[in-house]
Amino acid sequence: MIKLYKIEKGGKIQKYRKEAKLTQKELGEALGVSSSAVSQWETGGTPDISLIPSIADRLGISVNVLFGREDITEENMQEALPHYAAALPEEMRLKEICRLMWAAVKSGSMGLNAISDDISHNYSIYYGTDEGILLGIDSERLSFLSLFPEPAEGYGSFFADNDTYRRLFSALSKPKALELLLLLYQRPPRHCTLNVIAKRLGSSLEEAQALLAEFASLQLVRELDLETEDGDTKVYSINAVGTIVPFLYAARLMVENYGSFSVIANKRKAPLLRKKDAP
Repeated sequence: MIKLYKIEKGGKIQKYRKEAKLTQKELGEALGVSSSAVSQWETGGTPDISLIPSIADRLGISVNVLFGREDITEENMQEALPHYAAALPEEMRLKEICRLMWAAVKSGSMGLNAISDDISHNYSIYYGTDEGILLGIDSERLSFLSLFPEPAEGYGSFFADNDTYRRLFSALSKPKALELLLLLYQRPPRHCTLNVIAKRLGSSLEEAQALLAEFASLQLVRELDLETEDGDTKVYSINAVGTIVPFLYAARLMVENYGSFSVIANKRKAPLLRKKDAP
């Protein structure tokens, strides 16, 4: 049996408030009480019983956890976590899942004892073993973790061919290409005409059309033919929704350090990428 959260109630409020990156004032405002009331709870005071559900909801935990009554075993962990996430307000689920992942990383179970709540909350992390790799950033402005368990046939088996990557990077290196890609992601998901895109990009129709044609060949955008009263025209929309964020995050981690320091734990014995079999 794994016993969780065996600290008294006031300590729990303080612990989960800090993990939610809330000040006493912010938590108090969310609950309609003063920051001094929150301070009293965290030093042994007892909240009004009617506030208990709201406190638990705002901290992203269950009432049982708040009172230290929730036990989780290895057997029911996989069942408990989805129920726990589903019980959270939808706008809190991704952040809470990320918090749980960071809690696992910081627990010391992965050998990353250098990470603790005492250090500056602004660092990047790389953790590698023969199982796979973990990459992440934890700061006041941004917090994420990416897990990449290695498939049996190796990471390279899921890569595109080298020529495809060369075409992608070549396309993005052209003038206004990256600006175009970002522009398309800055709009709600919808189709745009060439005229609208060129105007927003501040380019000629020919320049925008050439970039869009190359993006379409790489499947970065979707190109559709639209029949209008003035004749046929093409419209464009983003094809790979959401992929720009992890792509640019990973690119930044490749070329610069992020935060006040980096945590690197490379326990991997094998090369990250396997050599291809000789033809």
